[in-house]
Amino acid sequence: METAQQHNTSSWQHGDSPMVLSEIFSPSTSVAVWHRPEMTRVSRYFEQAFQALGLGIRGVYSMESLKETLHEALPDEDGKQDAIEDIHLLSDMLTCLFNCNTVGLRLAPLSSAMCPSFHVDNIQIRLVHTYLGAGTEWLPKEVLFEDTSSHNGLNKTKSGLLYNKQHIQQMRAYDVGLLKGKAWQDHEEMAAVHRSCQVQPGEKRVLLTLDPM
Repeated sequence: METAQQHNTSSWQHGDSPMVLSEIFSPSTSVAVWHRPEMTRVSRYFEQAFQALGLGIRGVYSMESLKETLHEALPDEDGKQDAIEDIHLLSDMLTCLFNCNTVGLRLAPLSSAMCPSFHVDNIQIRLVHTYLGAGTEWLPKEVLFEDTSSHNGLNKTKSGLLYNKQHIQQMRAYDVGLLKGKAWQDHEEMAAVHRSCQVQPGEKRVLLTLDPM
């Protein structure tokens, strides 16, 4: 499988600076990915707290209440405050980009793929980030094509578009991705075609998603 670093395309942008996330506003951009280094203390926290996370956290929160909410909801383990600060940082970045003060947050401990088929979301935009395990997979828009009478060896998305497995891109843990959805006005055709990665037996995956509200 190709990684994000191995294949540059016009429909997605990536880089080591958080400024790359602003590329999502380009009409020709479907996905923007900020590569950042692992935070060992935060990774260790989610490894230790995985079972205690239960079904995870899901809700709509204002930036003023987010830290307090996370402090009450997250299990007590070493590194908890670091995890809270990082989730708050990503939420703050998203609300600044989209001029809002509230986020729809989901923090999910996973032992299987939530959405195993390639699909698009009926939302404006979503931030995806993995603290543990492999990251979200997506398909560049330019490698997708309509069904034809002959598609031996190819695969179909939920909408019926065809793709070759070798064109699948995947985020790494700690990559921060912005994925356009169908509800982005005037950019509907650029909705990101993506899916959850497979989770191997015994593997732990912790996924954070944020929606500007």
